[in-house]
Amino acid sequence: MKVRFPLLLAVLLLFERRLAACEQCHVHTAVAVLRSGKDNFSYMPSQPLRDQWALFKVAGSIDVVSHADRLRQSKCFLATRATSKPLECATCHNPHLPPVNASARNQTCESCHQSAPLEKQLASSPSLKDHKCGSDCVSCHMPKIQERTVPHGTFTEHWIRVPGRDSARLIARSNDSGPIEPFFQRDRTGPDAAVYQGMGEIVYASLANNARVLGDGAAALHIALGSDSTRADAHFLLGVAYQQLGSTDESIRALERAARVDSNRPETLRALARVYERAGRPVSDVEHQYERALSLQPALAWIRAEYADYQQAEGKSDAAIASYRRALAEQPGLSTAWFNLGTALAEEGKLKESSDAFQKAVQLDPSFAQALTSLLEIHTSGDVVTNVKALGSPLTAVPVRDRGPRAVQLGVASGAAPGVQFLNLPSPGVVQILRMDGTLLRELPVKNNSTLVWDLRLDGEKAIVGGIYRARVQGRDASGRTVSPQLLYFGIVRQRVK
Repeated sequence: MKVRFPLLLAVLLLFERRLAACEQCHVHTAVAVLRSGKDNFSYMPSQPLRDQWALFKVAGSIDVVSHADRLRQSKCFLATRATSKPLECATCHNPHLPPVNASARNQTCESCHQSAPLEKQLASSPSLKDHKCGSDCVSCHMPKIQERTVPHGTFTEHWIRVPGRDSARLIARSNDSGPIEPFFQRDRTGPDAAVYQGMGEIVYASLANNARVLGDGAAALHIALGSDSTRADAHFLLGVAYQQLGSTDESIRALERAARVDSNRPETLRALARVYERAGRPVSDVEHQYERALSLQPALAWIRAEYADYQQAEGKSDAAIASYRRALAEQPGLSTAWFNLGTALAEEGKLKESSDAFQKAVQLDPSFAQALTSLLEIHTSGDVVTNVKALGSPLTAVPVRDRGPRAVQLGVASGAAPGVQFLNLPSPGVVQILRMDGTLLRELPVKNNSTLVWDLRLDGEKAIVGGIYRARVQGRDASGRTVSPQLLYFGIVRQRVK
């Protein structure tokens, strides 16, 4: 027994390593968080997958498209796991051989389930005819599944079972600790389990757009980290969560700590630039973070386009146009950057080049045509809006879908104070002014009127700058239930009056 146990342990260890090589692609969970010190390309076959990723499923659920997870729940897998020939992925999907046919697949099944005993066992059963020699075992015991959440998503179910006798799903593990549950045991009971649980909840909340879960995840991660000064990734996620929650000071502290741990991560420096901008830090502080990020990775076009947005907001039009052009040369598919380049060129009076940029933006994203029909020119003196006028679309040949007379509309306010007016609003309700990446810039409550005048100021009393934006209108019906939000795109061309 002293000889057999280490040998069995070694066999099981090698078996798990073989499964991990497949599971790096064929385990699908709602959230995947890289371990500290790992990156997307650092995993090597023969390494434990649990040391590369912290994986989380939605609590109380089983992901039906996770073939490897479903195979692990099969009785055939569990019964053969400790034998010399366990049932594993490569049993049917040997990467060094062509795909097997039905006859070859049956040989694997028949190594345990011989035909003669089955026929005797099922002698009086209607299913006897399906268990004759040559029957395709897989077609019944690993049926094709139509996944309702995936359009046209038919796949082979890898939970091997007896149809009709076993339920369609196993009972999922219960977990009272949060909205997600760990896939690996080390993230349930390990010393850093609370850290990865908090990180996972932040990622999940961001994907699900759930502010409550985001706040809970940030609070949990803050507690789990304590005085830690080594986990750059965790502090980065915490800083981004605080930024999304509008907790600017907390976000700065977390992101600065992440940057002290690892100052060579462009995403951290970019996030610092964004939160410094929100906090009203000096222009030189914001620009330093952007320029440092781009010196580390000049090909990150999306960061360069964001830097261009900031330069345009600061009135550095020439620098902004140059940054937009460089970003778009690197990644021509950035539709928002094309539109914002169009507004920057329009501010400079370069109308032909501006129209070309708008045309490119609409080609990439036809919904941007709506922002051109709601294109506004504002005049500002400092941060005071002195005049607003509708420009009309520079691309008259672009058709725009008629939104109907009852849809939310945007127009120039007719009162003495310059601004824009939203019409046909639900009451009560709220109008949110958003960047295209979803960043909330201003929230305007709608009380007892279907119209709302907005002074074109953002939080912090700054005037809105040139670019494309979304207005998200949320309201309730007569019974008090929340109705589907309406989105309205609009564009701004800002002219600074000296």
